[in-house]
Amino acid sequence: MSEELKSCPFCGDTRSLKVFGSNTDDTLVLSSYVSCESCSSEGPIKRTKSEAITAWNTRAGEEA
Repeated sequence: MSEELKSCPFCGDTRSLKVFGSNTDDTLVLSSYVSCESCSSEGPIKRTKSEAITAWNTRAGEEA
């Protein structure tokens, strides 16, 4: 799984994306998500950082 984030699907920004969550090693945390600080869009809340990044990088019409 790549840690690289795709650009924001709403504004296209790539520089102001942040992964939020208190885990650093994919331990169980119920509040990991990706947010674009440029347009304030947020990805879905997931259990782990990995899952949050995968959800953010998955676009409509693509399989996760």
